[in-house]
Amino acid sequence: MQIAKLFEKVDINIPDEGFIYTIDEYKTINNRNRIIDNISIDNYKVINWSLKDMTGFYSTGNIINQAYLTCQFDYLYGVKILLDREISALNESNRVDKDKYINFLENIKNNKAKSFEEALQRILFFNQQLWQTGHKLIGLGRLDKILNDLYYQDLEKGVIDKNQALNLIKSFLLSLHDYYWFKSQALMGDTGQIIILGGVEENGEYFSNDLTYLFIEAVKELNIPDPKCLLRVSDKTPRDLMDLALSSMKTGVGSPLLSNDEKVIPALIDYGYERQDAYNYVVSACWEPEPIGKSLGQNNIVCINYLIPLNKLFDNEDLKSIKNFNQILNIYLKKYLPEYVDGIIEWLNNLVFERDPILSTFIDDCNENQLDISEGGARYNNYGLTSVALGNTVNSLYNLKKFVFESGEYDLIELNNIRKNNFEGNDKLVSILRNQKIRYGVDNEEIISLSNIITDCVNEILLNNYNKFGGRFKFGLSSPDYIMDAPKVKASFDGKRDFEPLTIHIANENSEDYIDLIRFASKLDYSGARFNGNVTDFMVNPSFIENHYDKFLDFLILSRKQGYYQMQMNVISSETLIRAKEHPNEFPNLIVRVWGFSAYFNDLPDSYKDFLIERTLKNEGKVAV
Repeated sequence: MQIAKLFEKVDINIPDEGFIYTIDEYKTINNRNRIIDNISIDNYKVINWSLKDMTGFYSTGNIINQAYLTCQFDYLYGVKILLDREISALNESNRVDKDKYINFLENIKNNKAKSFEEALQRILFFNQQLWQTGHKLIGLGRLDKILNDLYYQDLEKGVIDKNQALNLIKSFLLSLHDYYWFKSQALMGDTGQIIILGGVEENGEYFSNDLTYLFIEAVKELNIPDPKCLLRVSDKTPRDLMDLALSSMKTGVGSPLLSNDEKVIPALIDYGYERQDAYNYVVSACWEPEPIGKSLGQNNIVCINYLIPLNKLFDNEDLKSIKNFNQILNIYLKKYLPEYVDGIIEWLNNLVFERDPILSTFIDDCNENQLDISEGGARYNNYGLTSVALGNTVNSLYNLKKFVFESGEYDLIELNNIRKNNFEGNDKLVSILRNQKIRYGVDNEEIISLSNIITDCVNEILLNNYNKFGGRFKFGLSSPDYIMDAPKVKASFDGKRDFEPLTIHIANENSEDYIDLIRFASKLDYSGARFNGNVTDFMVNPSFIENHYDKFLDFLILSRKQGYYQMQMNVISSETLIRAKEHPNEFPNLIVRVWGFSAYFNDLPDSYKDFLIERTLKNEGKVAV
């Protein structure tokens, strides 16, 4: 009864205009265990089901699990309470359009949504419930596809035109942008509110419609960092849609992120997702692919840090016994990395999730099996891990091979002692280690091989383990933890000093050769369990795009054909960032891409501001790397 009691007590705040969207930031339910978050419910069910439909479903058929049904009925009772309270508050308001919204809310009780505008309102009504009950990082799903029929129905009837639809979408996005501080997690802007657009269908055709364009146009015009959108792309994506996507990115808003269906969908199918589910994938809070409405979907549950076991090796092993580079690599791959990953798996299998009747209502197989999502009731019960510092690890190994075992410029024990002392008094060596032309992010056979060998090791371990629900583990090469994990890691052989930020995603911060980076990204192995978000990330000066717009558009299209997995860009100049840090009042609305989300630059901690400035300066060739 916790949800019903909560919905009886929350303050209802009816906005003066626009959609009805109200969250009481100071009230929630008491949760003893981990909340299931980082997930998108199936909003197709939201707009096509009513309370009557849901109650009828639970009232008919065999009783398999009475405790489950009791929780579900309690939740629906709570929804009825919330509906009646919002309707009452609307009745008491001075809004001239209150009858329309009262009708929209009343319809939730007995009917599916009947119009495009009503569907948007219904999505907001259920979305606010998730936030109110303590869920975080809540995605929106494939809204262009979900809303397709109602949009074209209203268009044909003359209920709306394209411009009116655009304005409704903008109002919808602004409603979701409300409570920005409340929804943000690790950093301001980290809300997980992502809208998926476009995508390849099972028949091989590319799906897009007016709404695909209108959502991107709305994000571009509003110029707010959240909600964000992701565009699924393929060789059949229309050029004018890619053009619109680039024009949005060029503003610096950070959207859309690009996801390559020709890489992602086969990876999902090979892993074991049903074909139709793979083709209907969305992403979790940032970029982790997942079938919509069918999964436990804990895709950012913990981060693998490749550098931790490498440094542990050099803190614990007898280095006198190491005679060649292959010994180091074998010890890392056979002992330290597996032990580290096994420890993560053990920790994951001890997690206990909170019972979740809201998610169970909208996730396939929970209702059919009468088993809560927290107990393994979903169709898919896999855990998704992210990973960080692959670049630091690969560069460290390459430097060891080159300077210790090939050139002999340094003794292994000597170099390790220098590292342990945080390279104190060895600034020249730090510069050498950091400035190797052959490094992570470069299209070099040895670097690519090292990268894939390391992820092969993790991949094999994860594929041979199962969680307590019988689900599997998966991982990706991108993570938000490149700064948050930095305090865990001391100096490394790539020239990184104690607690400095780790390498980010799939990137080469020492080069502006985007084509070389794309070639590198296309040769990484994303097979097996390695599909949980793999973002090629780079900085671009706005003037570069402005002066070479058509060529840059060609680059985006050809890059997908080359074979990147996913892509994001930070379109900003170092001059702007430096001035914004020095004079924040002059840049109140400056937006930057942080990891899988965008944020207002002024909201970021100084460590993130400095990191972005340094990356931008390196990209522009203005500082020694």
